[in-house]
Amino acid sequence: IHDLKNANVNARINTKLVSEVGVGTIAAGVAKAYSDVVLISGYDGGTGASPQTSIKHAGLPWELGLAETHQTLVKNGLRSRIVLQTDGQLRTGRDIAIATLLGAEEWGIATSALVIEGCIMMRKCHLNTCPVGIATQDKELRAKFSGKPEHVVNFVKFMAQELREVMAELGFRTINEMVGRVDKLKAKENVNHWKAKHLQLDKLLYRMHLNKGDSAYQTLSQDHGIDAALDNKLIELAQPAIDTKTAVKHDIELKNINRTVGTMLSAEMTRKHGEDGLPDDTIYFKATGTGGQSFGAFVNSGITFEIEGDSNDYFGKGLCGGKLILYPPKNATYDPNENVVLGNVSFYGATSGEAYVYGLAGERFCVRNSGVSVVVSAIGNHGCEYMTGGRVVVLGEIG
Repeated sequence: IHDLKNANVNARINTKLVSEVGVGTIAAGVAKAYSDVVLISGYDGGTGASPQTSIKHAGLPWELGLAETHQTLVKNGLRSRIVLQTDGQLRTGRDIAIATLLGAEEWGIATSALVIEGCIMMRKCHLNTCPVGIATQDKELRAKFSGKPEHVVNFVKFMAQELREVMAELGFRTINEMVGRVDKLKAKENVNHWKAKHLQLDKLLYRMHLNKGDSAYQTLSQDHGIDAALDNKLIELAQPAIDTKTAVKHDIELKNINRTVGTMLSAEMTRKHGEDGLPDDTIYFKATGTGGQSFGAFVNSGITFEIEGDSNDYFGKGLCGGKLILYPPKNATYDPNENVVLGNVSFYGATSGEAYVYGLAGERFCVRNSGVSVVVSAIGNHGCEYMTGGRVVVLGEIG
């Protein structure tokens, strides 16, 4: 969550959770980790590429997960910090009204919108043979696509109109008034079905007491700690390079509390110069100390970090063109080939760039690497798993 926020400080960070028993506890952790939005996804929906076994036997109805999540967040005083969404075959304004009364203030509509656009549910989304031209890149099949944006717009207008009618019946003027008002929901009575007649919905329809000063919907913005990030200083130092491509080189001090160093800098540079970035070593920082988690994550071309010291987990995560150099302090009394100088899961999902590490790296080194070139002294277990591209040269022991 923190890494993604650094990659785009203007974006809302959305965490998707499957509706299941205990999802409320997970959602509370997500809120404490400063996610801006949490989405409770029901078992009904899903892509046509999903296996039938997953569709039928994984997850629970969104109603169960949504009610538990809202109640848990309210009980722990976290509801006002996060937006609560839900999805999973929401098709009518009535569905949205029920979702709102159970605690959601935003909703996702996918399958029904696809049907409006012409989807006939062939469940071939992953085969490139969609007969109505939606989930395919085949030019002949795409020519058969008959959908128009106006179709979806019209559908959403109808849903909004029905939602407003339900709101009027219940006496609500705004969505915020509706959120969490489960007292407006009533279970059907005199149900004679052999299974349904034994259902007890009391806990599902329980209205959690609001603590003083709290609200049943999002009213506060999460504090991601962006203002205190080291990258604010780095952006200031690198401004000449960002503005005029003038090469800059500076020395900086690192502490392990400096997380995701270089990511905001890379994002700022990419906004100006695009994904191609700048020429190699245009922005060069020589650092001493200990790099925090996710050092150099998503760093783009033209940015180089040279570290004299060590670094924590997820070093170079998602590296996309930058250069990272790491070696132990010159006065170190230990053998870097036998002592860990770099944490676990370094260069996870990296796509391009290069790196040079003098010392022993932790486990799961370069997992899912698809393009970065790395030279390292030694690595721990499970190195280079799921690697599809790039090159890793290990000079010493493996595992």
